[in-house]
Amino acid sequence: MNTPTHLSRRAFIGSVAPLAGLPLLGSWPYPSFATEKFTVGAIIESIMKEVDGAPFPRTVDQLRTGKLDQEVTGIVTTMFPTMDVIQKTADLGANFIIAHETPFYNNNDETDWLQNDTAYLHKMELIQKHKIAIWRFHDYWHRHKPDGIIMGNLIKLGWEKHYDPNTPRLLTLPKSMPIRAIADLAKNKLGISTVRIVGNLKQECTRIYLAFGYMDSRMQIAAIDQYKPDLILSGETREWETIERVRDGQQMGLNTSIMVLSHAVSEEAGMEYAAQWLQPKVPGMKITHIPSTNPFTFY
Repeated sequence: MNTPTHLSRRAFIGSVAPLAGLPLLGSWPYPSFATEKFTVGAIIESIMKEVDGAPFPRTVDQLRTGKLDQEVTGIVTTMFPTMDVIQKTADLGANFIIAHETPFYNNNDETDWLQNDTAYLHKMELIQKHKIAIWRFHDYWHRHKPDGIIMGNLIKLGWEKHYDPNTPRLLTLPKSMPIRAIADLAKNKLGISTVRIVGNLKQECTRIYLAFGYMDSRMQIAAIDQYKPDLILSGETREWETIERVRDGQQMGLNTSIMVLSHAVSEEAGMEYAAQWLQPKVPGMKITHIPSTNPFTFY
């Protein structure tokens, strides 16, 4: 998701274990050069120090599995902590996944209704077998300045120099680009096989509104009226809301088009960037980004 939701059932408990100052012991298939031990809680605390107003009283960014005092042998960043990502994490010898989105199929990670669900039970068995801690890094990453997901995408697209902190979601290109060229750039740099577009592929664009992940349609539609962008870069949106507003606007002769990238791949670059951003805060710790990839097959 794109916009912080603050809908979790409990506030983050900010207890952490102290750094022990001892060599890191892990089961990595490559050498570890860490000189300190890090716990899950200590790493979370170091992240929150970089975010204004943290810890938030209400947030979906909770430790979903594992314990705060658990010693970390390695970190994996990802979009969705799929079973494939969990297994690859274990294969690396890592035991801490920092994921942007929910592991349990709903925003608040409520699990009462999943107690008889075969996929949930299998996933929990896999997590427990490998003693994997999973922390969701959603609201804090979006509230970081600059927004970590946006910046990760801009770096991949080569647009980071055009970022304006005064209008963080509105990008103004120094030279216009046709929608077709923007689509080709996004597919090439973000690893997207297919995009969906409402608009003319030849339309020249200078003002681009960034709505990676999921954004409520009311926010997107309000942005159309406020910023009058040439193009909305959207992760996902309900087809019967923003899509139809864009189509009606075009039939009136208005200029805003929309390009739908798909949720996971529209924010993956932001979590790849998170791995690079976090590395100096845990010197010597091996951090790996494992993409959860696009779940869809296009036929």
